[in-house]
Amino acid sequence: MDDEKQKIVFFEKMSSTRKNNDIELKEISENTKINIKYLELIDKGDFDALPNIYVRLFIRSYADYLHMDSKKILSEYDKFTNTK
Repeated sequence: MDDEKQKIVFFEKMSSTRKNNDIELKEISENTKINIKYLELIDKGDFDALPNIYVRLFIRSYADYLHMDSKKILSEYDKFTNTK
């Protein structure tokens, strides 16, 4: 069971947290000013379709809105994408 939890990638954690708190992407979009299409792409883990220069900002803002540890999320993003 613990191995399964570790296999859940950060964007799935974010999506799950959002859904568990009954927060719609539209609400996050309106409050963060991030285009809803970009939030949908983050939820799917489709980072190649996001504007590269803003992807970390979008992820940080999304995580902060969900009251998640954005530094940890960004660290997981870096590992996921083999950056840094």
